[in-house]
Amino acid sequence: MGELRRLATTLGMEVVGVVEQARRDNAGYIGLGKREELRGVVEEADAGFVVTDDELTASQARTLERGSGANVVDRTELIIRIFEVHAGDAASRLEVELADLQYRLPRVKGRNPELSRLGGGRGGSGGGARRGSGEQQLEYDRRVIRGRIDTINRKLRREKVGREVRGARLKEGATPTVALVGYTNAGKTTILNAMSGAGRSTKDRLFETLETTTRTVQGTATANGSEGAHPDFVVTDTVGFIRKLPTQLVHSFASTLEAAIDADVRVLCADASSPELPDEIATVGRTLREGLVGGDNEEPWDILCLNKMDLVGEERAWDLRAEYPDAVFVSATGGGVGPLLEAVYGEISVRRERIEVLIPHEDYAQASRLYGLAEIHDQKSTEEGLWMDVSLPRSASARYSRYRVPG
Repeated sequence: MGELRRLATTLGMEVVGVVEQARRDNAGYIGLGKREELRGVVEEADAGFVVTDDELTASQARTLERGSGANVVDRTELIIRIFEVHAGDAASRLEVELADLQYRLPRVKGRNPELSRLGGGRGGSGGGARRGSGEQQLEYDRRVIRGRIDTINRKLRREKVGREVRGARLKEGATPTVALVGYTNAGKTTILNAMSGAGRSTKDRLFETLETTTRTVQGTATANGSEGAHPDFVVTDTVGFIRKLPTQLVHSFASTLEAAIDADVRVLCADASSPELPDEIATVGRTLREGLVGGDNEEPWDILCLNKMDLVGEERAWDLRAEYPDAVFVSATGGGVGPLLEAVYGEISVRRERIEVLIPHEDYAQASRLYGLAEIHDQKSTEEGLWMDVSLPRSASARYSRYRVPG
């Protein structure tokens, strides 16, 4: 119920009362007695809306509206409305519109509920009941919605092809890729900003970021090739997950799952101050496993990052370190992501191959491409060319096979 409250306040609502029932009623979502109790709460607080923590059927929503005397918004519609407010780019807006249409299609009504669905008497040469104007309007509304759904699906398929092309280009560049995944409002965008210097919005609202954002993090590999230098990598901030994700919003998470599947390193970001921390980690893990991200790992992520440690008391911090001994603990609001960067570089390094190359002076352009791509351990200029001791992504090391120093 705490999460439902946060969803409602994210949309600008003020929560004035809570009614709970353990058993779900098939007819009206909650039982008759609870509906009467709910009406009392609505009238006393002069509330305009009732928000439910589950998706309702059209008949359940109508029964609950009559019983409570207020407009009813179920969990699915609430999340769709939040997505509408926060959708920034064209693709996100299309995905949200598709989710809205798929939600509305089985619930569509005639514009005038008093119009009869069936006309009386006999009509037409075939006899039988005539279709009334209400039924005709319902069919027209459904046909319009289905047509728009088909149009959006075509556009989203083209968008998916574009994402695949962009992903292929990233892979061709052989720059390591890192995906930040996690529960909504875990601070992924703040971490992205701290890593890359991006200026993405980080307001304290659920689903503040709805589109995947990719930025380059500049490494410390320089021409002097000092020991311990690090390569550049590409980091992607993805859409936050949530429990009971509406099925209509699966499209909105397609690019998030693709980014996680294709990434060299997956960082699961979680809010250390959340009272629901274990459940939130489990929700993200379950969603990633369903997306076939896990591979051979016991967990479908490479690094667990507990963010917002500045909001955690000292005793709770000790408990968290004992409960999650392999996690990385950061407070990204103060730019303190150094431990996470080191963990990411460590994961990148195990996916790399260390080789020695000797690049002739006339091919120096090949050497220049290594800066930012490779981790430079050592280098020196010789009569034959530039000798370098580097660590490369295994996918890129084949390009330099003709320059490799034997042994």
